[in-house]
Amino acid sequence: MSPGHAHSSKRTRIVILVAVIAAALVTGLALLPDTFSADADAGARVTKVSTSSSVGGDVGKNLPVTRPKISCADLPQKDFGTLDDAATSVASASVVAKSGSNAYEYCDVKGTVAPQIQFELRLPTKTYRQRYLQEGCGGYCGMVGVSAQPAASTDCAPVTDGSFALGQDNQGHVSTSGMVGGSAEVWATNPQLKVDFGYRSEHAFATAAKAITKAFYGAEPTYSYYDGCSDGGRETLMEVQRYPGDFSAALVGAPAFNQTALNAMQEAYLSTIDFRADGSTILPASKLAMLHKAVIAKCADPKLNNDLIQDPATCAFDPASLKCADNKDSSGCLTSEQVDVVRKAYAGVTAPDGTHLYTGGQPYGSEAAWEGLFVPKAGQGQSSVQLYGIGLGFLRWVGKWEADPTLKLDASLFTVDTFKAYQREVSGIYDATDPDLTKFHEAGGKLIQWHGLTDPNIPPTGTRAYRQAVIDTMGQGKADDFYRLYLFPGVNHCGGGDGPDSFDLLSPLISWRETGRTPGAVIASKTSGGNQPGGPAGGQLGGSDTKASAGASSTAPTVEYTRPVYPYPQLVAYDGSGDKKDAANYRAHPPDRLPDDHFKWAGSFTSGYQEWCETKNGKSMSCGRHKP
Repeated sequence: MSPGHAHSSKRTRIVILVAVIAAALVTGLALLPDTFSADADAGARVTKVSTSSSVGGDVGKNLPVTRPKISCADLPQKDFGTLDDAATSVASASVVAKSGSNAYEYCDVKGTVAPQIQFELRLPTKTYRQRYLQEGCGGYCGMVGVSAQPAASTDCAPVTDGSFALGQDNQGHVSTSGMVGGSAEVWATNPQLKVDFGYRSEHAFATAAKAITKAFYGAEPTYSYYDGCSDGGRETLMEVQRYPGDFSAALVGAPAFNQTALNAMQEAYLSTIDFRADGSTILPASKLAMLHKAVIAKCADPKLNNDLIQDPATCAFDPASLKCADNKDSSGCLTSEQVDVVRKAYAGVTAPDGTHLYTGGQPYGSEAAWEGLFVPKAGQGQSSVQLYGIGLGFLRWVGKWEADPTLKLDASLFTVDTFKAYQREVSGIYDATDPDLTKFHEAGGKLIQWHGLTDPNIPPTGTRAYRQAVIDTMGQGKADDFYRLYLFPGVNHCGGGDGPDSFDLLSPLISWRETGRTPGAVIASKTSGGNQPGGPAGGQLGGSDTKASAGASSTAPTVEYTRPVYPYPQLVAYDGSGDKKDAANYRAHPPDRLPDDHFKWAGSFTSGYQEWCETKNGKSMSCGRHKP
């Protein structure tokens, strides 16, 4: 899932927050001043992009290097069994030397938080500067994969030079599923593991990580950050909403925060729309490139000079424009049946009465990524598409307290009544949709959220709607004080796609939290080639970018072009002169009119829906709206 992206048979991770950019590309890591206010005469306030402001190694406060107070080998003898709701045992701790692709020496700590949250914590032995970064985990997680970026990949020095302690956990279970063919997520038959996956694991591990860090260095981290994409993004918002004091600041990528509706309704529904009753395919994958080309021709923004749609919400493409003459099927057109499939994809899941059961459908420009997701590859059937396994796995196992292994995935499920039934069942432990972030704001927290605008796994419409809900709840002024949203044209789920998907949002987050410098534009690069050992922080599991083997040599990718991306709702326009591939020749461009991101659907973004569960004597669990 992502919940929105499948596990693959290989352990793969897509670069998201600290992007794969050569260290020499300082222009790709610039933090630029704000140039637009929705409340002012924005049309007159445009500033040409400057790339002179590097935010590489000097992004936050100049915290001193802190050396360990005890040896790495001493950590397993320390008692962490009395931590509040986070009883922890350290299974092993060993020093990993600086060598090859490993840029610094660290103490590699592995252990378990009760009952079975497995984790890894990397504690630098010579370079630690009092910061901790907890990495989210994608899909249904079920594995641990801490990933320190190699020094050659980015100028975000706190991650690459060992300034940060790094940690990740498996959310309380071990996954063996490939998430296709109606995967049996049998771990979810255990109520405690549901709760740990839903909301508890990241808080419990944060508690343990800080305690172990304190034992090793003599003090807890001065600043703690969380970084996650996909389900990792849901985990990030869950922490901010339920445990606002856990982290100093948080980076939220393409969050599966509206998880119950996403998995049970949207993803399950999409896995049904391309198949007839006899199981045959309606829209073949061979037509997706033709469809995508037509959408881009209709809606690409010439101000970007890269054949990308800058705002899919303004695209007015009608798939009927590709309808075959006399409905005679051919490779360059769509039959009436195929037009209907495309329309259903763009609309998203709806009940028979027209009520949306999720916040949006497939974004315009995402068509090329539909293959294998809900449009089967040539010669394959419904059980092969990723969203079938995700949706059915949730409907049968993850989304019910009592599993229903024989449930069939068919059109009868997509009703308001079914939607509400699953909401009542599990939304209180899985969903991170609370728009009231007052406590996080009052604690000094900063939040940067981002989403690829052609994300086919988790439509960006929901992210925009959540931002609007935060503004409606807290007011524009408070929201502007701690919250920014960045939308990246042509970028798919947590990376990939036709657009520039290499960028650094961690540096501006650190700077904002530690020095008060308000985030402005970031520079996104479109790259090709290169080989970067290591992996990203907090990405989804599954995808197309495979981690290079340990010890492999590092070669920098080639930058094809760069573009600035400004905080939403600002757009970008070519300045009229200079190299069209260079971000320096683009400026902020206000939208013709401010978008209305309210979305009418069967659910809502409100507070007070959360449930808190408690297990007594390891036998019985009780859940309620009040925190135990």
